[in-house]
Amino acid sequence: MPTKIYKPTSPGRRGMTGSTFSEITKKKPEKSLLRPLKKKAGRNNSGHLSVRHRGGGHKRMYRLIDFKRDKVGVTGTVVAIEYDPNRGPRIALVEYEDGEKRYMVAPVGLKVGTRVVSSPDAELSVGNSLPLRNIPTGTTIHNIELRPGQGAKLVRSLATRRSSWRRMAIGPRSASRQARCTASTATAKRRSVRWATRSTER
Repeated sequence: MPTKIYKPTSPGRRGMTGSTFSEITKKKPEKSLLRPLKKKAGRNNSGHLSVRHRGGGHKRMYRLIDFKRDKVGVTGTVVAIEYDPNRGPRIALVEYEDGEKRYMVAPVGLKVGTRVVSSPDAELSVGNSLPLRNIPTGTTIHNIELRPGQGAKLVRSLATRRSSWRRMAIGPRSASRQARCTASTATAKRRSVRWATRSTER
Protein backbone atom coordinates (compact mmCIF):
# COMPACT_ATOMS: atom_id res chain seq x y z
CA MET A 1 0.00 0.00 0.00
CA PRO A 2 1.74 3.24 -1.12
CA THR A 3 2.29 5.90 1.51
CA LYS A 4 2.93 9.63 1.29
CA ILE A 5 5.18 11.69 3.57
CA TYR A 6 3.95 15.10 4.69
CA LYS A 7 6.13 18.19 4.75
CA PRO A 8 7.21 19.15 8.30
CA THR A 9 5.17 22.37 8.41
CA SER A 10 4.64 21.94 12.17
CA PRO A 11 6.00 19.69 14.92
CA GLY A 12 2.90 17.51 14.60
CA ARG A 13 3.37 17.08 10.85
CA ARG A 14 7.03 16.11 11.13
CA GLY A 15 7.40 12.40 10.45
CA MET A 16 3.72 11.98 9.61
CA THR A 17 2.76 9.57 6.84
CA GLY A 18 -0.54 8.63 5.21
CA SER A 19 -2.01 6.53 2.44
CA THR A 20 -2.09 7.75 -1.14
CA PHE A 21 -5.20 5.70 -2.04
CA SER A 22 -3.68 5.22 -5.49
CA GLU A 23 -4.77 1.57 -5.64
CA ILE A 24 -8.47 2.41 -5.27
CA THR A 25 -10.33 1.86 -8.55
CA LYS A 26 -13.96 2.35 -7.45
CA LYS A 27 -15.40 4.91 -5.04
CA LYS A 28 -19.00 3.81 -4.54
CA PRO A 29 -19.50 0.38 -2.90
CA GLU A 30 -21.68 -2.46 -4.18
CA LYS A 31 -25.17 -1.81 -2.78
CA SER A 32 -26.13 -5.47 -2.50
CA LEU A 33 -23.18 -6.10 -0.16
CA LEU A 34 -23.91 -3.22 2.26
CA ARG A 35 -25.57 -3.46 5.66
CA PRO A 36 -26.29 -0.73 8.24
CA LEU A 37 -23.59 -0.36 10.89
CA LYS A 38 -25.06 0.75 14.21
CA LYS A 39 -22.74 2.77 16.43
CA LYS A 40 -22.00 1.49 19.94
CA ALA A 41 -20.40 4.71 21.26
CA GLY A 42 -19.20 3.26 24.58
CA ARG A 43 -22.53 1.70 25.58
CA ASN A 44 -22.91 -1.64 27.33
CA ASN A 45 -25.55 -4.31 26.74
CA SER A 46 -28.15 -2.19 28.58
CA GLY A 47 -27.47 0.85 26.46
CA HIS A 48 -25.93 2.78 29.34
CA LEU A 49 -22.81 4.85 28.81
CA SER A 50 -19.91 2.82 30.23
CA VAL A 51 -16.96 4.50 28.46
CA ARG A 52 -16.91 8.28 28.16
CA HIS A 53 -15.78 10.52 25.33
CA ARG A 54 -16.68 8.19 22.48
CA GLY A 55 -18.99 8.87 19.60
CA GLY A 56 -19.37 11.06 16.56
CA GLY A 57 -17.57 10.48 13.32
CA HIS A 58 -18.86 9.89 9.83
CA LYS A 59 -21.77 7.54 9.24
CA ARG A 60 -20.62 4.13 7.94
CA MET A 61 -22.10 1.13 6.18
CA TYR A 62 -20.71 -2.35 6.77
CA ARG A 63 -19.32 -4.26 3.78
CA LEU A 64 -20.06 -8.01 3.88
CA ILE A 65 -16.66 -9.70 3.51
CA ASP A 66 -16.39 -13.31 2.34
CA PHE A 67 -13.99 -14.78 4.90
CA LYS A 68 -15.14 -18.36 4.22
CA ARG A 69 -14.27 -18.48 0.50
CA ASP A 70 -16.65 -21.43 0.17
CA LYS A 71 -17.32 -21.22 -3.58
CA VAL A 72 -15.03 -24.18 -4.30
CA GLY A 73 -13.93 -24.57 -7.89
CA VAL A 74 -15.78 -21.46 -9.12
CA THR A 75 -13.46 -18.93 -10.71
CA GLY A 76 -13.98 -15.24 -9.98
CA THR A 77 -12.59 -12.08 -11.52
CA VAL A 78 -11.51 -9.04 -9.51
CA VAL A 79 -13.74 -6.20 -10.70
CA ALA A 80 -12.53 -3.39 -8.41
CA ILE A 81 -10.30 -2.54 -5.46
CA GLU A 82 -12.21 -0.47 -2.90
CA TYR A 83 -11.68 1.39 0.35
CA ASP A 84 -13.37 -0.02 3.47
CA PRO A 85 -13.81 2.46 6.35
CA ASN A 86 -14.31 -0.39 8.81
CA ARG A 87 -10.90 -2.06 8.37
CA GLY A 88 -7.31 -1.32 7.52
CA PRO A 89 -6.70 -3.36 4.35
CA ARG A 90 -8.34 -2.70 1.00
CA ILE A 91 -11.14 -4.95 -0.20
CA ALA A 92 -11.63 -6.47 -3.64
CA LEU A 93 -14.97 -6.88 -5.38
CA VAL A 94 -14.99 -10.31 -7.04
CA GLU A 95 -17.55 -11.36 -9.65
CA TYR A 96 -17.83 -15.14 -10.06
CA GLU A 97 -18.76 -17.08 -13.16
CA ASP A 98 -22.30 -17.66 -11.90
CA GLY A 99 -22.87 -13.90 -11.62
CA GLU A 100 -22.58 -13.62 -7.83
CA LYS A 101 -20.51 -10.77 -6.38
CA ARG A 102 -18.57 -10.93 -3.13
CA TYR A 103 -16.02 -8.87 -1.26
CA MET A 104 -12.70 -10.33 -0.16
CA VAL A 105 -9.71 -8.86 1.64
CA ALA A 106 -7.30 -7.69 -1.06
CA PRO A 107 -3.69 -8.82 -0.55
CA VAL A 108 -0.80 -6.74 -1.84
CA GLY A 109 -0.31 -7.46 -5.53
CA LEU A 110 -3.96 -8.20 -6.36
CA LYS A 111 -4.96 -6.24 -9.46
CA VAL A 112 -8.21 -5.62 -11.32
CA GLY A 113 -8.77 -8.41 -13.82
CA THR A 114 -6.98 -11.06 -11.75
CA ARG A 115 -8.77 -14.42 -11.66
CA VAL A 116 -9.06 -16.01 -8.21
CA VAL A 117 -10.37 -19.40 -7.14
CA SER A 118 -10.80 -21.39 -3.94
CA SER A 119 -9.83 -25.00 -4.59
CA PRO A 120 -7.37 -27.67 -3.35
CA ASP A 121 -5.99 -27.82 -6.90
CA ALA A 122 -5.70 -24.05 -7.37
CA GLU A 123 -2.52 -22.47 -8.62
CA LEU A 124 -0.25 -20.93 -5.98
CA SER A 125 -0.86 -17.30 -6.92
CA VAL A 126 -2.00 -14.11 -5.19
CA GLY A 127 -5.63 -14.26 -4.04
CA ASN A 128 -6.17 -18.00 -4.42
CA SER A 129 -7.39 -20.00 -1.42
CA LEU A 130 -5.93 -23.48 -0.78
CA PRO A 131 -5.62 -26.02 2.04
CA LEU A 132 -2.53 -25.27 4.07
CA ARG A 133 -1.09 -28.71 3.34
CA ASN A 134 -0.97 -27.74 -0.35
CA ILE A 135 0.99 -24.54 0.34
CA PRO A 136 4.79 -24.88 0.55
CA THR A 137 6.53 -23.89 3.76
CA GLY A 138 7.76 -20.31 3.63
CA THR A 139 4.96 -19.02 1.39
CA THR A 140 3.40 -15.75 2.58
CA ILE A 141 -0.23 -16.33 3.55
CA HIS A 142 -3.14 -14.54 5.23
CA ASN A 143 -6.82 -15.21 6.07
CA ILE A 144 -6.21 -18.34 8.15
CA GLU A 145 -9.13 -20.57 9.07
CA LEU A 146 -9.02 -22.50 12.35
CA ARG A 147 -12.04 -24.80 11.94
CA PRO A 148 -13.63 -26.17 8.75
CA GLY A 149 -16.26 -23.79 7.43
CA GLN A 150 -15.77 -21.26 10.24
CA GLY A 151 -14.14 -18.63 8.08
CA ALA A 152 -10.83 -16.84 8.47
CA LYS A 153 -10.00 -15.76 12.03
CA LEU A 154 -6.27 -15.07 11.94
CA VAL A 155 -4.02 -12.72 9.94
CA ARG A 156 -6.74 -10.62 8.32
CA SER A 157 -5.74 -7.06 9.22
CA LEU A 158 -3.48 -4.57 7.52
CA ALA A 159 0.26 -5.33 7.28
CA THR A 160 -0.08 -8.79 8.87
CA ARG A 161 1.17 -11.96 7.24
CA ARG A 162 2.60 -15.36 8.07
CA SER A 163 5.40 -16.94 6.12
CA SER A 164 5.18 -20.58 7.13
CA TRP A 165 3.01 -23.13 8.92
CA ARG A 166 5.52 -24.08 11.60
CA ARG A 167 6.51 -20.54 12.60
CA MET A 168 2.87 -19.58 12.97
CA ALA A 169 2.18 -22.54 15.25
CA ILE A 170 5.12 -21.93 17.59
CA GLY A 171 5.33 -18.15 17.49
CA PRO A 172 6.16 -15.87 20.44
CA ARG A 173 3.21 -16.72 22.71
CA SER A 174 2.80 -18.04 26.21
CA ALA A 175 3.09 -21.78 26.75
CA SER A 176 -0.65 -22.35 27.17
CA ARG A 177 -1.56 -20.23 24.16
CA GLN A 178 1.14 -21.93 22.11
CA ALA A 179 -0.21 -25.39 22.95
CA ARG A 180 -3.78 -24.45 22.07
CA CYS A 181 -2.72 -22.84 18.81
CA THR A 182 -0.60 -25.81 17.79
CA ALA A 183 -3.41 -28.27 18.54
CA SER A 184 -6.01 -26.32 16.60
CA THR A 185 -3.76 -25.85 13.58
CA ALA A 186 -2.88 -29.53 13.56
CA THR A 187 -6.58 -30.43 13.57
CA ALA A 188 -7.32 -28.05 10.73
CA LYS A 189 -4.45 -29.44 8.69
CA ARG A 190 -5.64 -33.00 9.23
CA ARG A 191 -9.16 -32.16 8.04
CA SER A 192 -7.84 -30.47 4.89
CA VAL A 193 -9.86 -27.28 5.09
CA ARG A 194 -9.43 -24.22 2.87
CA TRP A 195 -6.90 -22.75 5.17
CA ALA A 196 -5.18 -19.71 3.82
CA THR A 197 -5.02 -17.27 0.96
CA ARG A 198 -1.81 -16.68 -0.97
CA SER A 199 -0.37 -13.25 -0.35
CA THR A 200 2.72 -11.32 -1.38
CA GLU A 201 5.39 -9.69 0.73
CA ARG A 202 4.33 -6.40 2.25
